[in-house]
Amino acid sequence: MRKPDKAVRQQTARVALGVAALVAVMLTVYAIIGRLSLSVALGGIYSGCLGVANFFIMGMMVQSVTERMAEKERTEQEIADMSIQMQNRMKISYNMRMIGLFGLLVLGIAVFKFDALATILPSVFPSIVIRVLQIMEARKAPVSEGSEEP
Repeated sequence: MRKPDKAVRQQTARVALGVAALVAVMLTVYAIIGRLSLSVALGGIYSGCLGVANFFIMGMMVQSVTERMAEKERTEQEIADMSIQMQNRMKISYNMRMIGLFGLLVLGIAVFKFDALATILPSVFPSIVIRVLQIMEARKAPVSEGSEEP
C-alpha cells in the first residue's frame, strides 16, 4: 500500500476535525433533549469514524489514480483509454465503499445495538464538512484582476 501524500493527510485531518465537531454537536443535542445514552454516544463515534475512514480510502484511491496517470508520457489515445479505466475504477471503489459502509452501519445497529439515528446521522457528516470546506475555500480564493465586471 502506498503512503498517503501530504494532501490526503491534510484533507483527512480537516474532515476528521469537522466530523468530530458535528458528532459533538449531535451528542449535545441528544443531551439537551434528555436522550443521551451509551448506545447514542458509541453509535455517533462509530459512524463518525467510519465516515472519516471512508473519506481517507477515497483520498488514497484518488492519489493512486493521479499517480498512475502521471507515471509517464502518454499519447492522447492512451490518456483517453486510461481516463475511462480510471473513471470505472473510481466508480467501483465508490460502490464498494458504500456497500461496506452500509454493512458496517447495519452491524453497529443490529449487533452492537447502537441507537439507529445516532449511528446513521454521522454517516452524512463528511459530506457536510466537505461542502463547508469547499465554500470556505471558494470565499478565500482571490478574485483575479482581469475578471472584474464594469
